[in-house]
Amino acid sequence: MGGEIAGAAEEFERGADRLRDALQGLVAAVDRAAEPEVEEWVQERRTTRGAQGRQFGMRMTRIAPARPHHAGAVAAALAAADDAMTAAGWRTEIREDARGPRLLAQQDGFEVGLFSVPNAGLSAWGKAPTVWFRTRWKRPPRAATPEALAPGDGLCPGCDGWGTCFACEGLGFMDGRQCPECGLGMDCSYCGGSGRQRVDR
Repeated sequence: MGGEIAGAAEEFERGADRLRDALQGLVAAVDRAAEPEVEEWVQERRTTRGAQGRQFGMRMTRIAPARPHHAGAVAAALAAADDAMTAAGWRTEIREDARGPRLLAQQDGFEVGLFSVPNAGLSAWGKAPTVWFRTRWKRPPRAATPEALAPGDGLCPGCDGWGTCFACEGLGFMDGRQCPECGLGMDCSYCGGSGRQRVDR
């Protein structure tokens, strides 16, 4: 089975603290007196083969007072944030789409952004890199081997003695979806997980 990755919890907390510091620095560059609303969340991640991770995200809203923004004021705020992030070693880009201009900054897998929300001031967001807590899934050891069979028993023909579902190999998922064979039961549907089957004489 997949094992716990040593130090993952500490790495996750370091990443969360680093993202908080980065967003606070970005906000301070725009308005040192700002008292934004802060929202934090953790997104669970899983690969098709069972590796499990978490990604920390954060949003800071109402950085500037909720009032109509002139284009020049927004541009000045983005420029100040851009200067601060560049000075801190971040790779930055100011781009414009249908929603208006926005700043995107990246460093070591971290991403932060700043944009204007009509009638709600400026908002910032960020996400840390995914930290993997469990390694990818490895099939559990065989439940039965030819050498350990009792008289009258044989290896299950469905799983060849593994005891786990032959389709998902005991993971419970296939391509990110519930296994259609075991339905998260994870055991072989023929032997119920024993890896053995009585042999007709």
